[in-house]
Amino acid sequence: MSIRALSDAISELPYGLSEQVLSYARSLDVAAPEIFEDAGVPFSREIADTLVFIAGLRKLLSIVDSNYRVIDNVGAILENQQGGFSVRVGKADLSRGGDYHQALVTVRNELVELLSEYQILQFAQSLPYVDIVRELANGR
Repeated sequence: MSIRALSDAISELPYGLSEQVLSYARSLDVAAPEIFEDAGVPFSREIADTLVFIAGLRKLLSIVDSNYRVIDNVGAILENQQGGFSVRVGKADLSRGGDYHQALVTVRNELVELLSEYQILQFAQSLPYVDIVRELANGR
């Protein structure tokens, strides 16, 4: 796993989204030696590559999750205040339950399922990077 593997994994995403994810992963790659030092673990390129891959997926999950929560929470508030609503931006239906909202639900669920399947969901949520390095160095 590496930035190249991450790039391949997210190649179907829109350019702006994939660039956000890759930029974050690249910055973490630069910081990796310091993270290893803080973790008290000798630097390993293999572990660093895995860390960078996990960081990219973590960023993607964060972006998808935050977009989902915005649409879902605003939709819930508007439903409670107005008893129903529809939000459109151009041709896009941004309403709760609309196509965009449902696509976010699907992508979010599939991403969580994939991370769970590969047993890295706990790394992609809130575990500090120092702890991830320690876990990876100890063979998980």
